[in-house]
Amino acid sequence: MGAARIAIGVLAAVAATAFACTAVCADELTLYSTREANLVEPVIAAFTTTTGTKVRTVFVEDSLVKRLTSEGNDSPADVLLTIGLDKTTQLVTRGLTQPLASSVLDQAVPANLRGGGGQWIALAVRPRVAFTRNDSSLAAIDYEELADPKWRDKLCMRPATHQNNVALIAAYLAHHGPDATESWLAGLKANLARKPTGKDNDVVREIAEGRCEIGIGNTVALAQLRDGREGNDWRGWADAVKAVPTAFAGGGSHVNLTGAAIARHAPHPAAARAFLEFLVTPDAQTIFAAAELEYPVLATAKRLPIVEGLGSFPPRCAARRRDCRAPGGRNRPDPKGRIR
Repeated sequence: MGAARIAIGVLAAVAATAFACTAVCADELTLYSTREANLVEPVIAAFTTTTGTKVRTVFVEDSLVKRLTSEGNDSPADVLLTIGLDKTTQLVTRGLTQPLASSVLDQAVPANLRGGGGQWIALAVRPRVAFTRNDSSLAAIDYEELADPKWRDKLCMRPATHQNNVALIAAYLAHHGPDATESWLAGLKANLARKPTGKDNDVVREIAEGRCEIGIGNTVALAQLRDGREGNDWRGWADAVKAVPTAFAGGGSHVNLTGAAIARHAPHPAAARAFLEFLVTPDAQTIFAAAELEYPVLATAKRLPIVEGLGSFPPRCAARRRDCRAPGGRNRPDPKGRIR
């Protein structure tokens, strides 16, 4: 955790010299965030140092749609920050966002990581992949193979109803349709080593202890355990486990995202746009992704060594797209609303 904080501090100082705010910057913006305030403070500090604009962060854990709806035209929210594509698109479908209309954002953020009509952008992504022990010979796997009987009684995962697994199941459904998805889920159930419970952290621990041979989890869980924020025991378990390159048949890792949008009734829309444009500068991207040990969406942004050490998990890139740049600087994913 200490190394990450030092890196964030250094990058914040660099970012302060790398972005010029025009006259659109307001004295203060209001950010409604489903990410805890302390996790966005480093990049906000860099923005304020650079532009002089303060950002008031309001943490809204579960009821962002309800709050915005009740506030209506009088809402003070300028920027909306959400964790998960489902929550991001829910804001759009409820008419609570407005088009970003920014060539800077269009150029910086891959097209598949921007919402239809420019209603939102992704700021960072978190691949959901297979985990196994470091001493395993498994070098790569397809999501489809997780239902193979060879993993009978060897698979660990958190409950299928958790949003992380719901998103993965939705991606599988988009790839293969309902019948194949139902069969795949039946295969996963048959392969379980125990009843799904706990978190991705518990999946890591159980693999390290030999209770399962393979598991499903988000890369952020493994990275955060490795950096020691949960204690030495968890770090020891995480150091015994690796993330395996995982893709759908035909290519592409499933990722979820941290997204941002401008509120429909934003009092300072131009300044809100300037804030989002700052968040996709290379140094700001590094600062933002470092807080949760995610992968930045900007190809030129640096990843912390602990994230780099997990490996690369490029989402699927549609052949029709010309600008196939992956978050962190490799191949880029597809499609518009479905993050794969």
